[in-house]
Amino acid sequence: MSEHFNLPPLHTSQADFAAIRSRNGFYVDKTRFFGDLLAVDGDWNHLYNAPPSLHRSHLFMARPRRFGKTLLLDTLETWFQGLPPEHPASVAGKSGAGSRLAISLPDESWTAPAWLWESLAAEDWHGTHGWHPVIRLDMSRTVNPNLGPLQPVLQGYLLQVAALWRQRGVVWDDPWTFPVRSDAPDAILSDLIRALEQHYKRSPVVLVDEYDAPLVEFIGTDGDVARAVAELRQLYRVLKDNKAGLYGVFMTGITRFARRHLFLAANNFTDISEESGYGDLCGFTEDEVDLYCAPYRERLADLEPTLRHRDIQADWRVRYNGYRFSRLPSTPRVYNPFTLTSALASVLASPDRRREAAEGIWPSAWSESGHPGLIARLANDTHWPMPGDRTATMPDDGLRALSRPDYTTLMLETGYYTWHGGRDGTAAHLNFPNLEVAEMWTRDILELRDYAPAQDENLVPDLKTCLVGGDVEGFRLRLEGFMAGIAHQNLQAEAPFRTLLQALFLQMGVPTQSEKSTLGGRSDHEVQVGDRIYVFEVKYNRPASEARDQIRARQYGREHLDRGLDVVAVALALHRDLETGPRLEVETDDLAHWLAESEGPAQREQPVRYPSGSG
Repeated sequence: MSEHFNLPPLHTSQADFAAIRSRNGFYVDKTRFFGDLLAVDGDWNHLYNAPPSLHRSHLFMARPRRFGKTLLLDTLETWFQGLPPEHPASVAGKSGAGSRLAISLPDESWTAPAWLWESLAAEDWHGTHGWHPVIRLDMSRTVNPNLGPLQPVLQGYLLQVAALWRQRGVVWDDPWTFPVRSDAPDAILSDLIRALEQHYKRSPVVLVDEYDAPLVEFIGTDGDVARAVAELRQLYRVLKDNKAGLYGVFMTGITRFARRHLFLAANNFTDISEESGYGDLCGFTEDEVDLYCAPYRERLADLEPTLRHRDIQADWRVRYNGYRFSRLPSTPRVYNPFTLTSALASVLASPDRRREAAEGIWPSAWSESGHPGLIARLANDTHWPMPGDRTATMPDDGLRALSRPDYTTLMLETGYYTWHGGRDGTAAHLNFPNLEVAEMWTRDILELRDYAPAQDENLVPDLKTCLVGGDVEGFRLRLEGFMAGIAHQNLQAEAPFRTLLQALFLQMGVPTQSEKSTLGGRSDHEVQVGDRIYVFEVKYNRPASEARDQIRARQYGREHLDRGLDVVAVALALHRDLETGPRLEVETDDLAHWLAESEGPAQREQPVRYPSGSG
């Protein structure tokens, strides 16, 4: 669609760097990171045709799905070896004269056309490392959906990789022969590394995409994860044992749950997942979206005149931005590239979508990029506690941490949660990154229940209207009616109730903060609607008076009293009964009067009490 408008193609599902560049496609330049990511020790030695060694030869980074990891690895593959003979773009241009990579290409069938790097940040630095054959491993292709042994799948896949290099002309010299299916996966990989090094007289680079994909299938199951770990560990041991024969290894993953179990055999990896300097290596920053997406915003305004008066990027910021991959305050916030470009392509292609966008309604593609099936399946398992205190903890050393990981950490690693706070004295905490994820979480989790919130389009507007008007009793009744349709086993604790409220508040599009740290502790939710702030404390199968006493004892919300806003304390208790269904009990107080230090306890206003609902 965008080609019709003479705009760079958006290629939402394309991860081939050379193909994107050959079509002048939409590409946000991340090569500015290569100077540090691929820093070298020493200089290129033309006399001995020896490239400088990498300062950090083994790197690891975890990011949620659809954040551009595969495109990053494809860019690195092109960086080290140029285009192989079979690549469609290989005939588009020969290597540029004077390029250090061009000088060291194995033969004329490999190309390194200059247009690949023209105008990119690392253009002048390309070729520093010389030419290296790249072994590319996509571990998502080695998943055994039946949770059976991984070895046969690994053997078959690695034989395919070896066959590709044989087609490119690599010869397995005596006394070695080409691998066969009976060879162990680690033996096939070791033999491939040796064959490439001998044939090209260059040490290979290994790029591993989604290193943990074969193990993700085991999360929340009783499968034999110990066997799968052992099989993968043996394979990854090769990356350590062959360190002298490898130029570098770059590994990506969806989570870090398996890292300590698999890397015991390869403990020389540097984990850059939480280094703030690489916080936007994958994902788009606000400035990048402003720069690279400007032509698309202008086109949208031309196609839909009513969009000319709307701050399109402000809409995108609320819906798609917000991911921060470290609690360090200097870590930048980024957009999910897939959800943003998918939404942009959809709106450009559809007049109906453009009219909705003019009203602030933009498409959501998070369920295609996150792990909704996994998250929903675990949430539907009554043995799994849903996210509670929003404090992520790395798993323990036991293998059970792979099949039954901490749910909050799982939400963080798969992109449903991200880091907030940590600036201006506020404590770092976890929350949904943006409106899109909050909406999709509510839909994906609760649509599996007896009640599908996606069918109740008025739920969020109704709840917001109640809060705008100060009608806490109306809020209670509307929420209670909604919760009556949720299967009882999915709300058996306070934690999922808090998380459900959090998602609903975020969908209202009003300032909200969950688990806000104060001097006295952490309030469950603080929501600002107009000139009124609601301080929520929730309980499960306990009286609302306990929540009210906690607000008072810890003086939640007191810092808002000098802002000229009405502050309302809301003690909300969910009572769950298998026979009568859910009942909500609410007590509210005007915080200014309630916490007034000049009044004695007997003078303070009594709370407004709403008894448990009709059930």
